[in-house]
Amino acid sequence: MRKVRNKKVIDKISYKSFRANRTRNVIAIIAIALTAMLFTTLFTVGIGTAENFQRQTMRQAGGDSHGVFKNITEEQYEKLSRHPLVKESADNRLVANTVENPEFLKRHMEIWYYPKNFYGHHFIEIIDGKAPEKAEEVLVDETSLKLLGMKAKAGQQITLLLKIREGQEPVERTFRISGVIRSDPALDVGFTVVSKAYLAEHQEELQYTYDQDTSPVGAIRMEIVFQNSQGIQEKLDKVARESGYSTKEGEKNYIASNANWAYISESTSGDPMTVAAIAGVGFLIVLTGYLIIYNIFQISVMKDIRFYGLLKTIGTTGKQIKKIIRRQALLLSAIGIPCGLFVGFFVGKAIVPMLLSHTIAGNSDSAVSMNPWIFVGATVFALVTVFISAGKPAKLAAKVSPVEAVRYTEGKRQAKKQKKTTDGGKISRMALSNLGRNKGKTVIVIVSLSLAIVLLNSIFTFTNAFDMDKYLANFVSSDFVIANAKYFNSEYSARKEDLQESNLTESFIEACEEQEGFEKGGRIYAATDQVGVKISDYKIPKNMPVNENGELCWMWNGEKIPVTKLNEENYQTMYYGVDDFLFEKMEVYEGEKDLDVIKEKLATGNYLIYAVSTDDNGMVRKEDMVHHAGDKVTLSFPNGEEREVEILSVIKENYYGLSTRYSVIFPYYTTAEVFRKDLSEDYLMSYSFDVRDDREEAIQQFVKNYSEKTEPTMNYESKLKWSNEFESLKGMFTIIGCFLTFVVAVIGILNFINAILTSIVTRLRELAMLESIGMTKKQIIKMLTLEGIYYAGFTMISSVLIGMLMSVTILRVLTSQIWFMKYQFVIWPMLVTFPFLLVLGWLVPKAAYHFQGKKSMIEQLKNED
Repeated sequence: MRKVRNKKVIDKISYKSFRANRTRNVIAIIAIALTAMLFTTLFTVGIGTAENFQRQTMRQAGGDSHGVFKNITEEQYEKLSRHPLVKESADNRLVANTVENPEFLKRHMEIWYYPKNFYGHHFIEIIDGKAPEKAEEVLVDETSLKLLGMKAKAGQQITLLLKIREGQEPVERTFRISGVIRSDPALDVGFTVVSKAYLAEHQEELQYTYDQDTSPVGAIRMEIVFQNSQGIQEKLDKVARESGYSTKEGEKNYIASNANWAYISESTSGDPMTVAAIAGVGFLIVLTGYLIIYNIFQISVMKDIRFYGLLKTIGTTGKQIKKIIRRQALLLSAIGIPCGLFVGFFVGKAIVPMLLSHTIAGNSDSAVSMNPWIFVGATVFALVTVFISAGKPAKLAAKVSPVEAVRYTEGKRQAKKQKKTTDGGKISRMALSNLGRNKGKTVIVIVSLSLAIVLLNSIFTFTNAFDMDKYLANFVSSDFVIANAKYFNSEYSARKEDLQESNLTESFIEACEEQEGFEKGGRIYAATDQVGVKISDYKIPKNMPVNENGELCWMWNGEKIPVTKLNEENYQTMYYGVDDFLFEKMEVYEGEKDLDVIKEKLATGNYLIYAVSTDDNGMVRKEDMVHHAGDKVTLSFPNGEEREVEILSVIKENYYGLSTRYSVIFPYYTTAEVFRKDLSEDYLMSYSFDVRDDREEAIQQFVKNYSEKTEPTMNYESKLKWSNEFESLKGMFTIIGCFLTFVVAVIGILNFINAILTSIVTRLRELAMLESIGMTKKQIIKMLTLEGIYYAGFTMISSVLIGMLMSVTILRVLTSQIWFMKYQFVIWPMLVTFPFLLVLGWLVPKAAYHFQGKKSMIEQLKNED
């Protein structure tokens, strides 16, 4: 077969045809831009969130180095740093166990030595001054200076109370601030950085003693950077072994190491719910984009089918016609996709902080880089969607024969058997018949409109399932909790030696009880180093793990960790004493449930309540239960007394309301009176209380001011705080969901407008014929508006059916998997949209005919295809 060089001709026909379809082009470009925008937004949010989470994880891990060798000597550091796999390393050191300044109680400070060349790896940004060089020079973060009442300026003097090692008296040292570093808003920790000269001047107090007392002060924390982040732990082990050290714990030359959490998280599989959510959004975008773009090209092809038929009569092949349509799709994409990429990136950039505001990265300065994969991924997905959408219409144009094309009428089928009827000429029936002329187009328009309505209803069903009572029950059991600031910073110690620094003051309690609106409250006492469970009398349950020595253990990261012992004969317990008010907040899982009976029996000192841990849904972790109701254990007290007690009830753990906020194996509860008799009233941990609803905000303002000005070592939490967080979380999902619904709705409306507009354009001659046989313009407009209303009616029916089915299946299952949600059937959002849908169905056909049907009947009839 002779090959004809007709590429330029095909290109020219494609371009001319493209210019002739201006209305189609505008709608298609908008549709492609919206689809590209959605893809870009999805990629921006996904990649931006991942970047921020990784950056935040690095900050929490202490830096972006790949791994660390912990608590090593200078000699070990020198050997390890010479290994060829090590690209960069730093000999970081903690130079004091704690900084004891009272201003740092609610936001504690750490004091470290970091090599200057490693500042960047620790995200140290000097905003004023320079790095320290002399022994008396330091870097201090700006927030810590603010807490001390100082300005964020270099050159000032600062006095710090340093407790070098645990058990030692604090040492007062004065430094000169050589530079101020930017505070990390995500970390509630301050930092002071000393110079190399400081290590030399205080080398005696910074001697390595980790092998004697496990003190990290003076020991080197060796940060390592490799060539890449692949196989970090394997590289760390290889460096250790080839430097002459062991990686097996317990051996004499063992060195502990671990890979940076941020890089570990990259290699782990994503959360199934997150993956499913992203996949669902991606599918929704592809579907909505496909619906409109496919419909645009299908309608365009049907409109120009005679044109393609004429091309075939002069020898154009089906392959060349496909090429013409694909080239037009490419031209439309070249205009629409860049617009979508531009808008989508900035939309995604605005959404990322909203998403992160309720995560571990919520307090950090979120930033989204212009990662090229955002634009590459969005472009590829948008192009694929466009070419899939244009594929079927292109095949239709390529397969039609010249004769069929010239005689083609939308919806024309083989002749059917005639049916006699007396209402066939009714306008309403004619309008309904017109929808059935091209059932595929009608279905696509209805589906695209229904999709937006179903999505809107789903968003409101999802957010309506947010149950504040379930959410608050996980965090609060009363209106207010007051305690020492260390309690809320997870630094609370229930040990006798730390009572003065960690406990709540009676003066704070009295101040709260004097407030108007105070109703009732109760104290919680806690001690962790006073009461033990006698090991010899305790029978380990079958569900609890034991090690090779038969010792009771608990599981951590797949490893068996022996339970902490008070001494050789006793397991350590957390012994609580609570006032009557707190018994009302307990949820009994097993055993005695009558509160009066519980309080009466506990008062004898021969009974205890045991708390078992629960999951996010409040379900008891049976594998963690060390007691059942009726079990008997022997308690050992500081005065040498041993007392056999019975587990009266098992309650569900109330982590935020009734505990020290760290988990233990043996948490026991008795009455406050019994506790004080067994130990003393010095172990006062916290005080919970309720207030009148109308005084809640006023009392919150009072405790805020009191804890900031009168007793700054005290702090509080309130139900209002968690309520505000809940509303913010709910609002975030609502805003993002409504934005997505809005875009899908715009696509659906564009699809509807395009379908109506092109339907009228392709039928102008037909409408003129109807007018020539006596049909008035008013009747034609009525027929067209009825078509639009039928579209709206079928959309409402399909929306209700699909929406209800989706609600009782997918959404019911989804909300049941989230602990603070309670499914409720919702249909009102769909009902609200229906009047607007009817108005749209009436208005669009009327407006379209007004603009397209301006020519007279004679002029329309004279038009030749």
